[in-house]
Amino acid sequence: MNIKSKIAAVAVLAVVAGTLGATQATAASPSGSVVVGSAGGPLTFPGYEGEPVRFDFAAFGAPGKSSGRFHVNHLSVAGKLVADFDGRVDCVARAGDLAMVTGVIERADIPGLPVNVVGRRVGFSVRDEPRGHDWIGWSWAYGSIEQDVLPCTGPVPFFRTSEGGYTVR
Repeated sequence: MNIKSKIAAVAVLAVVAGTLGATQATAASPSGSVVVGSAGGPLTFPGYEGEPVRFDFAAFGAPGKSSGRFHVNHLSVAGKLVADFDGRVDCVARAGDLAMVTGVIERADIPGLPVNVVGRRVGFSVRDEPRGHDWIGWSWAYGSIEQDVLPCTGPVPFFRTSEGGYTVR
C-alpha cells in the first residue's frame, strides 16, 4: 500500500472512529473532550520548506480517562518518507477551542532516526478555528522525539494547517 493510500485509509478510520468514539465518549463521560480530524500542509521551517506533514486524531475523554489514536506522516518534497508513526492516545485536555493530546508511539518508521522511538510519549496541541485553517503544535519541534513529554502537555499551536481540519469539543 502506498503512502497516499495509507493516508486515505487512516483518514477514513479517523472519521469512523470519531463518529463511534464521540458517541461512546458522550455516553460514558458527558464532560469529556473530543479531538477528531486530519489536517496538515507544507512546512515552512528552515531545512524542511515545502515538505508535507499530516496529523490525524481520534481522541476522546478527559485527563486520566482518555482513549483513541493518533497518526503522523511527514514526506520530503520529492515524496520520500521522512517519518510515519502512530500510537495510542493517553490524555486529552481541552479549554474552549484548544486541546492538548498526548500519546505513546506504538509503531514508527523514521528512516533517518537511528534510535527506536516506540514507547515514547509525544504531545500535540490543536486549535480549532471555526472560520479558517486550524493550528497544531507538536512536542518534538522544540525538543527531541527521543524524550517523553508529561501527560496532557504540548507546545502552543504554532503551525497553521492548509488542508483538512479538526473538531475540538
